[in-house]
Amino acid sequence: MIREIEERDFIQVNELLKNFNYELNKKSYNNDFLKALVYEDDFIKGILVYQYLYDRLEIDYIIVDGNYRNMGIATKLLNTLEKSYKNIDNITLEVRESNKSAINFYLKNGFKEVTKRKNYYKDEDGILMIKNLGE
Repeated sequence: MIREIEERDFIQVNELLKNFNYELNKKSYNNDFLKALVYEDDFIKGILVYQYLYDRLEIDYIIVDGNYRNMGIATKLLNTLEKSYKNIDNITLEVRESNKSAINFYLKNGFKEVTKRKNYYKDEDGILMIKNLGE
């Protein structure tokens, strides 16, 4: 089941996010801009954290528990996000240049590389990607 994050999810979600040095808390989630979807099947197996910025969406993270990767969970989260916002022109994100599996995932799901952002992650370049909806 895919649903919006709830307060009871913080412990499980933050376990998934710890590898990214990122944490969601009551003050940061589900406000007017920062939102999250979770994929739950007995427990949370994946999360998609994103920002709703008026006419576009920006994905911060899509994280799937290592034991459940390559099972379509990230794709389902992404599809749910796209279907939830009919008035959105595009979705953007940045990804580490070295994260080839994520880059391939996004390319497979209709994103295009726009530009490279030098030292975006301080120690590594980031690749800006975009998916134009309605094309």
